[in-house]
This record gives sequence, structure tokens and C-alpha cells, in this order.
Amino acid sequence: MSARGQTTVGSYAIAGGEDGKRRLDLLSDIMRETTLRLIQDAGLERGDRVLDVGCGGGHVALDMARIVGSEGHVLGIDFDPHVLELAREDARTAGVSTVEYQTADAHRFEGGPFSFIHARFLLSHVSEPERVFGRLKAMLAPGGRIAVEDIDMSGAYSFPADAAQDRYQALYTEAVRRGGGDANLGRRLPAVALAAGLHARWRVFQPVHAAGPEKRLTAVTMDMIRGSLLRYRLADASEIDAITERLNAFADDRSTLVALPRMVQVWGAV
Repeated sequence: MSARGQTTVGSYAIAGGEDGKRRLDLLSDIMRETTLRLIQDAGLERGDRVLDVGCGGGHVALDMARIVGSEGHVLGIDFDPHVLELAREDARTAGVSTVEYQTADAHRFEGGPFSFIHARFLLSHVSEPERVFGRLKAMLAPGGRIAVEDIDMSGAYSFPADAAQDRYQALYTEAVRRGGGDANLGRRLPAVALAAGLHARWRVFQPVHAAGPEKRLTAVTMDMIRGSLLRYRLADASEIDAITERLNAFADDRSTLVALPRMVQVWGAV
């Protein structure tokens, strides 16, 4: 772990570790209501055996464990062992014993069958999202349900328009691409599900913030992709600092709006 409290895992564009967990805490606060609606619409129920793929800080896994109750079980997998240890601490603090976490790669993980599978912000970071989605579907038991959600970064915006926001979006998109992912995958997520034979439904929404800590997620993420930007020589430290400073100042201005990427949710049963 670096002095900044960040860790870099493989080709993933966003740093992990303690700083990464704090970013995931903020992201979870933003997404919790809509993710709970997704998993409820997808049919998560008491007694389900659940897999949460790319679970990060374990926020969704913990919520799902509360829903499935003592008769069910939730397994969260992620490739960042530092973040998973912090997720275990959260589960112990919450007194939830029906969730466990395992360090694993979504490309190679084998398990199941599961009655419910969830993945949030996973497929935009993998090099073969169709194959990964197909592998997840194959781990479902007959009648199993799956719920996935991801971003279309091209839909993010600020009001008024701001050069730092535009540069951040371009840098984030390229850093993810260099790591093998597609930051705009959300726009084709329904097609990925349909091509895999899922009886799918979907919806699109977009968080927009005028104030509060949520408005700072863009600036926080900019700082958390610092390592990738330097590694790929997409920007130098002074430019990263200047963009982050401007994004924070923009967030402080109560007359401005910061819109996160378009969010696409897809769910269905096999």
C-alpha cells in the first residue's frame, strides 16, 4: 500500500486500498437506493444463494445478506484483497454473518450454482464483457436471476460546461480503454444481456448533484485514477493536480451541477 493509502491491482484503472474504500463508501451512498430497487425488481428473496461479482467494498453484498436472511448466503468476490478485508470489518461491525468475501478474478472464478447473481460497475472494466456475462449466466441455477448495472461515461456532464470535467471524462475513458475496458459499455449492456439469451428488462437513469459530498465523486475519482494516468503517460502530476483542484472548486460552487455518468441497469431470469 502506498503512502497515499492507495493500491493498484492489475490493469484496473481506479486505485484501491483504504482511499479506494472511502471512494466506494461515497459511491455506495449515491447508488444504494437505486441498487436496492434493482435487486428487488430482479427478485432477490429470502433464502437465496447469492454471488456478488466485483463486490468492491461489500456494500451491496451486505444489503443482499440482510435480505436473504439466515436461510440464505452471499459470496462477494473481488480482486482487491485490501478492500475485501475492510469489507469484512464492515460485516463484523454490522453483525451480519451470512456474507463472506473471497479474492478472485471474474474471468476465472468457478462456483455455483447460485440462485441470484449481481454485478455493479464490473463489465466496463473487463476486456471481454460478453464472455464474462456468459460465464455469470452459466453459474445460475435453473430459474436463477441476474442483475447487472454499469456506466455510460459519455453521458456525464457539468452545468455550466467546464473544461476540467471534459478533460476528466476523456482521461478516465482512455485509462479504462488502456486497461482493456470500455467506460461507455452501459449503452450496450441490454444488447449484451439479450445476446446471452437472458429474458431481460432494463432502465436508464442519471444522478445529478447540486451540493453535498456526492457532488465531489468526480474529483475523488480523478485523484484515484492518478496511478493509471501516470502509468500510461496520459497526464503528468501537475495536470492531474490542476484538474482535481478545479473539479473540487466547481463542486463547491452552489450554482453548478455535476452529473455522473448515465447508469444502465439490466435484470432478468434464465
